[in-house]
Amino acid sequence: MFDVNAESKVTRITAENALELVQSGPDAIGGIDDWFMSNGILCAVISDIDHEGEFSSKGGVLIDLGFCDRADDHLTIIQDLLDGKRSSPMNVSHIEFETDKNSASVITIAQQSGARVITRYTLSEDSPTQLSISKVLNISDDSLADFNLYSAAWFNYHSLETFVFSPFEPKKSRGFNNVDIVTRGISALGQATSNADVVALMSPPDADFPISYGWQLKSAMRISKDNSYQLPRFILSDEESTATLVLTDSFYLGDGSSIGLVQLPQIPFLTLDGLDQIQIEEVIYVGDRADVASISDQFLQEGQIVSGRAEDVNSVIHVYQGEQPITFVRPDINGRFEFKLLAGEYRLEHRGSANRSVDHPLQINKVDKDIGVLTLPALGQLILPKGQAMRLVVVGINGTPDPNFEDRLTGYSVSSGDDEFHTSAIRQLFLAGDDSDPRSIDLAAGEYRVYATRGPEYSLTNKEMQVFTAKQTKLEIELPQQVINTPGYISADLHVHAGVGFDNTFSTKARVKTFVAEHAEVMVSSEHDVLMDFAPIISAMKLADKVVSVAAVEMTSLLPSKLNPYTGGHVNFFPVQPKPLEYRNGMLNHEDKVLRDVIADFNQHHPQAIAQLNHARQNLALSGKLPSNYEELIDYGAYLDHMGEAGHPYNPEQSIHTHPNNYLVEPDQATGVRNIDFDAMEIINPGGPFHQDRIDALRKDWLSFIRQGFRITGTANSDSHHSGQQVGLPRTMVAMADDSVTEFNQDEFIQAIAQGNVYGTTGPMLEVELTDKVSSAVMGQTFSGDRAQLNVSVFSADWIDVESIKVQINGETVIELDVADKSYFSFDLEFTEDSFITVEVSGPASEEYQIIYPEITPYAFSNPIYVDYDGNENWQAPGL
Repeated sequence: MFDVNAESKVTRITAENALELVQSGPDAIGGIDDWFMSNGILCAVISDIDHEGEFSSKGGVLIDLGFCDRADDHLTIIQDLLDGKRSSPMNVSHIEFETDKNSASVITIAQQSGARVITRYTLSEDSPTQLSISKVLNISDDSLADFNLYSAAWFNYHSLETFVFSPFEPKKSRGFNNVDIVTRGISALGQATSNADVVALMSPPDADFPISYGWQLKSAMRISKDNSYQLPRFILSDEESTATLVLTDSFYLGDGSSIGLVQLPQIPFLTLDGLDQIQIEEVIYVGDRADVASISDQFLQEGQIVSGRAEDVNSVIHVYQGEQPITFVRPDINGRFEFKLLAGEYRLEHRGSANRSVDHPLQINKVDKDIGVLTLPALGQLILPKGQAMRLVVVGINGTPDPNFEDRLTGYSVSSGDDEFHTSAIRQLFLAGDDSDPRSIDLAAGEYRVYATRGPEYSLTNKEMQVFTAKQTKLEIELPQQVINTPGYISADLHVHAGVGFDNTFSTKARVKTFVAEHAEVMVSSEHDVLMDFAPIISAMKLADKVVSVAAVEMTSLLPSKLNPYTGGHVNFFPVQPKPLEYRNGMLNHEDKVLRDVIADFNQHHPQAIAQLNHARQNLALSGKLPSNYEELIDYGAYLDHMGEAGHPYNPEQSIHTHPNNYLVEPDQATGVRNIDFDAMEIINPGGPFHQDRIDALRKDWLSFIRQGFRITGTANSDSHHSGQQVGLPRTMVAMADDSVTEFNQDEFIQAIAQGNVYGTTGPMLEVELTDKVSSAVMGQTFSGDRAQLNVSVFSADWIDVESIKVQINGETVIELDVADKSYFSFDLEFTEDSFITVEVSGPASEEYQIIYPEITPYAFSNPIYVDYDGNENWQAPGL
C-alpha cells in the first residue's frame, strides 16, 4: 500500500511497484501500465491508453479514486463524450505527467470527430481531499467538427445513489429525486437537466470502507480572441449514469439556467468556432462516510457545526430548508453525528427503518449547536435461529407492510416523466449457519409470515407470528430438510455478480452467503470485464465445505462502433485465472472487435475456457419475421438481436448459411474461429415480466443451431446482481462422478458442460437416458441404433408443482403428457434418420413458489441426446 506520509507523486505502475501502487476496493481495476498519482491522502489511477473502458476502445481516463490507506474505491469510470453519445467518446491518444513540491498532475489529450480536449488531473497537498480536473476543448479539424454539447459521464449503472445539490443556492437542489435521461435521450433534457453544480455519490452504508464522492462542475468558459463568457452547464443523474453537460455556446434566447421548450430547439445550432476554446473546471471531493454531509461540509468551511447523537445507530438525518434538500447525514457506529450548516431555519427529518420518521425544527445562528439525543419510535426484535444455513423470506400479513431489510433510508427515486421508480422492498435474509449470521432483526410491530427454505432440493416451511413493540420474539420455525437428492449432479450458477462489477454494490462476502443459503454449490463469478475468483473469500469465511468457486469473467461489450453498431454482446468465459496486479485483473480488450476475434483471444490465453453466450435475446419480438421498426427494438446486450457486425437479428427459421445468418459462420482467415464458436448459451436467464418469452426465444435459437449441426450446450443461470434478485436459481445441474463440494473436480465440471451433460432448472429435477438392451446414452452423448427406450425421471419438492412433460425429436414435440402423481416415464421411440432428443417439464407457480421465486415458474429442460440411427458413427444434423 502507498505510504500515506509520502509527498505528492505521479508514476507509471510497473510490475516492480504494482504491489505498492495498485489500489483496492470493490471497483478498483487499475494495474500494470496505468498511471498512479497521489498527494499522500488521496490515491487515483488513470488508465493506460491501451486499456479500454466501458465507452471507448482507448483508456486514459479516471478509473480509481479513494483514500490511500483504505480499500474503498467505488469509482467506476468517467468518460468524456461528444454530444453526450456513447458512440462518440473522446479517445485519448497521449498521456504525460508533471510534479512539483506540493502537487502531481496527469495530462491527457483526446480527440473525436474534429474536437480535441486536453485534460489535467491534479492532486495537491493544499487540498488533500480534492481531485481537480481542468479541461481545454477546441477544434482540431474544422472539416470534421460538428457538435453542440460536451459531457463527462460517470458510469454509475445501478450502483451508487446520487444526491444533486448546490451548497449555496438550495433552490437548485434536487436531493435524491433524480430524473431519467439515459433511456429517454435528448428529448428529455428539459426535465432531466439540473443547474445545480454538485452531485454526491455514496457507497452503501455497510461497505467495508464507506466513501462518498462530490463531483462539482465549477465553471465552463468560452474563450475567444475578443471575449469570454460563462456557458450554460448542467448536471444529469439517473440510475444508470451521472453526467456533467456543457453547451458549446450560450442560448440566443434564455439566461442559460434551464433547458425548456424555447431552449431545446436552439441546441442543434450552437457550435464552437475554430479559433475559440472552452475551458472547464471540475473538482471531485472525497469523504470518508457514506453520506452527503462528508461532501457538503467541505464547501461550508465557515458554517456552524451541528452535532448530536442518534439512539438508533442505523438511522439517518435528512436536512431541509423549507422543502429544499440541503444535506444528508449518517451517524457513526456509536450514533454520533456532526455536520455543518449556514445560519438559517431548517427542518431535520430523523428517519429509521420500518418507515419511522420524526421531524425536528432547527434554528442555526452563528454559533455551533448540539441538538442532543434523537430518538425514534421503538421497534420489535425477531431473534433468528443459529447454526443452520437457510434463506428467510419475511412477509407482512393482515395489513402489516412487508419489511425492507436493505433500505438505505435515502428515499432515492428516479422519475421518468410522470411516474417515479422506487426500489422494491428486500424482504429476504441469507444465513450461512456460521458466526457471521445476524442474531436478530428489527421489525415494526405487526403480523408476519416467515418462510424458511434452502433451495429447490429442500422443504419449504413457514411460521406465522406477531411482533410487538420494544419486545423480543424468538423465531421458532421448522428447519428446511433435504427432500430431493440429485446424485451424480452438482448444482451450479454459471452467471452471478457482486460488487466487483460496475453495476451493483452487493458485497462479495454477502454473495457467498447467498450461495450457501440457497444450496447452490458451484458459483461462477461473472463480473463485467473484471476477472474474479471467489475462492479466497470462501476460504477466509471457512465455507469451503459448502460452496466452491470457478474463476470467470463476463465480457461485456457496451461500445457501439462502425464494426459493431449494437456492441458485441455479453459472453462468460470460465475458468480464467485472475491476475490481480494487471488492469481489470487481466481482462483482454474486446471492444470494437467481432465476437470471433474475442473468442480467439480467449482461446489463446485461456485454452480450457468455456465460452457461454449470455441472455442473447430479451423476448420473441425479433425471432423470425421482423416488424418494420425492428431496429428500434434491438437490445444491445442481446447478441442474437443484432449479431454484432451484422447489425441484424438472427433468423432461427432460415438456414445459417443465408444472409444475414451467415455472419455467424464466416471464419476468420487467420484463426478459423467463427462467431458461432461459443460452447454454451443461456436458455433460462430471468427476464422479469419477459421470463417465459425470453425462454421461448432463446430455446428457438438454440434448437435452430442444433438442428443445423452446432452442438451448443444449453444452460440456466440467475444473472443475479443484488440481494433482491434470486441467486442459484435458475441453476444448471452438471453431471459429476463425485458431486460433493469437497471433492470438486474442475476439469470434470468443465468437460461435462462442454459435452452437454447438464440440464437447466427452476426447481424440477431430471434424469434422462436413452437405452436398449446393448447400450445407453445420456445428455451430450450419441446413441447408436434406430429404436430405443427413453427413460425420464421427474422429481421435485412438494411446493414445486410439475404438471407437464414434453419429449421432442429434432425440436418437434412428439409426446406430451400430464405428470400428475407419476415421476417415472418410459417411451419407446423409433428413428428414420439421425436425430436428437430433448425433454421439457413444467408446472404452474403456486402461491408459495411465487413468494420464494418471484416472476419465474417451475421449468426444466434437458440437453440433447444425439441419435446415430444407422450406426455409421457420422451423426448428420437433421436441418431446419
